[in-house]
Amino acid sequence: MFVNFQKLPEESRIWIYGAQDVISSENQKLISDKIIDFLNNWSHHGKPLTSSFTFIKNRFLVIGLDESKNPTGGCSMDTLQNLILDIDKIFNLNFYERMNVFVLNQDEINCIHASKLNHFPEINLTTLFYNLNIFKKGDMKDWIIPIEMGWCKRFLK
Repeated sequence: MFVNFQKLPEESRIWIYGAQDVISSENQKLISDKIIDFLNNWSHHGKPLTSSFTFIKNRFLVIGLDESKNPTGGCSMDTLQNLILDIDKIFNLNFYERMNVFVLNQDEINCIHASKLNHFPEINLTTLFYNLNIFKKGDMKDWIIPIEMGWCKRFLK
């Protein structure tokens, strides 16, 4: 069951997908239609899942699930991932390149493959990036962190 993202509790489970390029307004609308249709019918063992999504900074797609109402499991998770795979393929967003680092550089988000971080002299351990490895909606208030606190620090030498 689709609800407004703001109405999901802070402890709601989230999945964050980062696009290598900006997602246009037109594509956001097309993607939104697909996701709303899916979420309105998403269920686990016949029980509707209270869920939502949002786009952030025209770069990130966030899916949220209120597991306090009904938890999810294998088959329902597979259907969500299949939807995201379809969206990724149709719109060429590269959501599943988990080595992409979304660096905040002078109020701009740059998508850089972790192996190439050393190629940018302006990027260092104090450079901020979007940590996509969070699992609760409430953690999004602290999802922009210095590289030195994240998984990608090992790529800066």
